[in-house]
Amino acid sequence: MDFIKDIGYLAIASRLKRLTDRLLHGGSQVYRALRLDFEPRGFPLFYLLYTRDAPLSILEAAGLLRISHPAVIQTARMLGRRGLVKSTQDKNDRRKRLLVLTPKGRLQAAALQPVWDCFVSAVTELFQGARVDMMDVLERVEDTLDAEDIGQRILKKIKARQYEAVEVVDFRPDNRGRFRALNAEWLKKYFRMEAADRRLLANPEKEILEKGGFIFFAKIQGEVVGTAALLKLDDTTYELAKMAVAEPAQGKQAGRKLTEAAIARARQRGAKKILIRTDKCLKAAHHLYKKFGFQVSRPPAGSAASYEREKTATYMTLDLG
Repeated sequence: MDFIKDIGYLAIASRLKRLTDRLLHGGSQVYRALRLDFEPRGFPLFYLLYTRDAPLSILEAAGLLRISHPAVIQTARMLGRRGLVKSTQDKNDRRKRLLVLTPKGRLQAAALQPVWDCFVSAVTELFQGARVDMMDVLERVEDTLDAEDIGQRILKKIKARQYEAVEVVDFRPDNRGRFRALNAEWLKKYFRMEAADRRLLANPEKEILEKGGFIFFAKIQGEVVGTAALLKLDDTTYELAKMAVAEPAQGKQAGRKLTEAAIARARQRGAKKILIRTDKCLKAAHHLYKKFGFQVSRPPAGSAASYEREKTATYMTLDLG
């Protein structure tokens, strides 16, 4: 049984590393058999300096090898301890360190060249026997990763799954307590409860619903984790307000789905625009609204309520056409 092999793509990185480790181990065996003091992990930087035949800055080496700056430094130190590479100060820029092969390093490279030729021959034979053009496969995979990193690909799929798990429902009297609790929690974290907040949260039916507005709740696995209100300002304008998502559910697409529901409802009611008042400290919310097309705008002539925190508020508007 080969567990790593059996679980397929879930362990692709581990399997590739295992293959890499086998190839590196084979290289180490050859160096030891030939009594050559060299480590395969130092090969890329060492060979780069050998073929360039000129000093290279750490930044240049990192760029050419497409590895991190610290990784170059660590490898250079390892090669330096073997007397193969030295670091010197750039005469034109004292802040820059240059890497170059030592005389011992050049002699070592000359001794290693025949070994490397045989390595190329053996590896070519290996992949030809496996009927795989590995260099072509690697290049195509790397080009695809350059277009979109694997981390972003995974996160997109996670967000899509989270999005599907969120259910948005309209106000029900038995959720009145959650409307107040979620907003109270949000206000406590970022601002403070004001008179206008207390009025809306104490009687949302009278202050919001009976005035032509709407209240939405986001549920995940049946539990209410977020809420938002759509306040009617006039026949063509609504204000998206009282958006609050429980901290454990933040980042799980509840805010996105609540915003979508509010925009869709406003369109259904023939609204021409939606107003939002947010704050510079609410960076995640500001980013979310921008993704939906909200633009920073001037404060409106009037809105659903007045707050002390309006002094630092940022107003945004979505034109529904």
